[in-house]
Amino acid sequence: MLTAEHRRDDGLLAAIEALAGSATIDDVVEIIRSNARKLIGADGIAVILREGEECRYVEEDAIGPLWKGQCFPLTSCVSGWAMLQRKAVVIQDIGQDDRVPFEYYSDTFVRSLAMVPVRSDDPIGAIGAYWSDNYLAPPEVVGILERLAKATATAIENVRLVAALSRALGDAELARDELRHRVKNAYAATQALAYLSLPPEHARALNARVSALARAHELLDQKLARGDTIELSDLVNAELQPYVSEREERMALSGEQITLCGEEAVALGLALNELATNSLKYGALSVPSGRLRVTWRNDHGHVLVDWQESDGPEIRASALEGFGSRLLRRLIEGQLNGTILRQMQGPGVTCRIEFPRIRRSAAVN
Repeated sequence: MLTAEHRRDDGLLAAIEALAGSATIDDVVEIIRSNARKLIGADGIAVILREGEECRYVEEDAIGPLWKGQCFPLTSCVSGWAMLQRKAVVIQDIGQDDRVPFEYYSDTFVRSLAMVPVRSDDPIGAIGAYWSDNYLAPPEVVGILERLAKATATAIENVRLVAALSRALGDAELARDELRHRVKNAYAATQALAYLSLPPEHARALNARVSALARAHELLDQKLARGDTIELSDLVNAELQPYVSEREERMALSGEQITLCGEEAVALGLALNELATNSLKYGALSVPSGRLRVTWRNDHGHVLVDWQESDGPEIRASALEGFGSRLLRRLIEGQLNGTILRQMQGPGVTCRIEFPRIRRSAAVN
């Protein structure tokens, strides 16, 4: 048969576990209100939260009314004293202690009390226990209140952290929506500017490219928004299809089925975009006769991507250096922990990208 001490320990453990699972401040307050009094055998219990330089009595469970809903200056109540001094206080007779503002107690049943701060290093509240006769709360009772106060502090901090993270995620979602809107506006503005400033045939060609880029951006955004993976083939096509002209045979894209996680996809997508941009400026994509072949495969847990340009203009070796090269190295070596080798070979640029998988997925031919 369980003793009273065992039942109290079980009750304390249950209350602490409930506090750990609290989702809101109201949940925390309710758990203390409904458990603290019976755990210590008090005639009343009060939950107090600090609001600036005041104490707000937010909840109570007692044989008579206390101060629920009222606020008092920190310097004029026992709960404020416990918070300011960062320690528990036990008062056997409220009529004999000058820390007690007796006018606040004259209409209550309270004759003795114990008060403990919530979060002793920087108090954010307090838990008060009250008795209707002169009673000196023993150390074990104060100890239970202190354990409840510690669990309460942790629960409140967790609730506030979750709320802050939720707000941050909400802000991030708003920022992403704003970015999407701005990107779409940028594409639309570019197309309008082309029609206003270029001959019709050139404007149509440019706007076809802009529309392809917009579709590629939307595809990647949708795929990564729905989940944290994307097929490598979808990524390559999305990044390179905007550069396909009427002669589709100038570009060959092929490889194994490989699933990339979001981190891999973003870094590799930026690298492919940089390679394509450089090719459009200096390489095979800058002339109608140029050709590009991109292949990829899985090699013992490493992804290998080969970029091969041909039939393009002669390229100076210096064109391979500069900001583009630094960006590619940061993306592949820094973010993907891989290697990149880019060089001149015959009539075009070759590039091999290799990086270890973050997430393994079966590759099939």
